[in-house]
This record gives sequence, structure tokens and C-alpha cells, in this order.
Amino acid sequence: MDQEIAGKLDDINTTLKHIHRHMLWVFWLVAVFALLYFGLLIYLLA
Repeated sequence: MDQEIAGKLDDINTTLKHIHRHMLWVFWLVAVFALLYFGLLIYLLA
């Protein structure tokens, strides 16, 4: 029983790590495009 629960927890942990890695990629992608956008905005308004 304990091994079954430990196995399920390991599966959940692996899934959460996978999601976390993808969310970090999404965050950095959005951050780069936001910097490009605001840089262009400031360039055009200056």
C-alpha cells in the first residue's frame, strides 16, 4: 500500500516538474516579447 502511494506521488511530482519547466519557458517568452514591445514603444515615443 505504501509503495503504491509512493509511486503515485512520484508520478505527480514528475508531472508537476514537467508543468513547472513549461511554465518557466512561457514566462521567459512573454518577458522577452514584453521587453521588445516596451522598447519599441519607448523608441517610437521618444
